[in-house]
Amino acid sequence: MAKKARQTQHPEVTEMMELWVSKAMAENILLTGEVLRQKWARFANIVGIPQDERLNLSEGWLSRFKERLNLKQFRRHGKAASASPEVVEREKQWIQELIKMYGYELRDIYNMDKTGMFYGI
Repeated sequence: MAKKARQTQHPEVTEMMELWVSKAMAENILLTGEVLRQKWARFANIVGIPQDERLNLSEGWLSRFKERLNLKQFRRHGKAASASPEVVEREKQWIQELIKMYGYELRDIYNMDKTGMFYGI
């Protein structure tokens, strides 16, 4: 038997959240629990939901929201954990400009770290 679709308390905010999360994921934006809570509050302001009618954005709400949208948790380690997403995006754009400027072909572009160099790969 299929699960019954659950009615949300503020469907307009839920729809805005779902659209925003979809766009954010397409743009590789890091989605933390705090970011999701702040975005929900911002959308509630836009829609005009009074403070006393707002959801308690608890850990339970967050886990159910992530489950509903099939969001997974990934832990970043090492250098990835310390890199600012804005800096990473800026550097990626700079590399793309260099590739165009110097006319590199895709077959001439490699991704390598020090381990590959160590083993002579």
